[in-house]
Amino acid sequence: MSNQEDRRRAIGRRLTDERRAIGQRLVDERRAIGQAMIDRRTGQSQADEINALIREPRKRPGLRTPEPRGAIAAQRGRGIYDPVAAGHSGGGGIASPLTEGDYAARTYWGERSITSSDGLLTIRVKAIKALTMTDASGAEVIQKFAEPPA
Repeated sequence: MSNQEDRRRAIGRRLTDERRAIGQRLVDERRAIGQAMIDRRTGQSQADEINALIREPRKRPGLRTPEPRGAIAAQRGRGIYDPVAAGHSGGGGIASPLTEGDYAARTYWGERSITSSDGLLTIRVKAIKALTMTDASGAEVIQKFAEPPA
């Protein structure tokens, strides 16, 4: 009887070991799947593959240093900025606010008709061609507008 009992115990141990091995294999597979998902989400494996394909860029040689010529040694240039001479003394631009002096000074493009999409309503309009205004410093400002499409 002990022979059969020993066989049963050996079979039981073998089955237990096989189950443990199967369980460990499943755990390892799940970990590998999880790591593969992380790699796919972060794109690290794709970046590594692309970087492996890229060749090292060729190194270009630098420029040669020119030989000094003439009696004066090389030096850094310097100067004094004069805004009046540069033509920037007024600050430039248009001083706000703009005010319209005379409504009658406006010029208009030719009159045109605009019809609604259903064709029931038509209005005639004249688009503004130019406005003459005065800025805060008294300078004349002319605004010219493009002709609207027909």
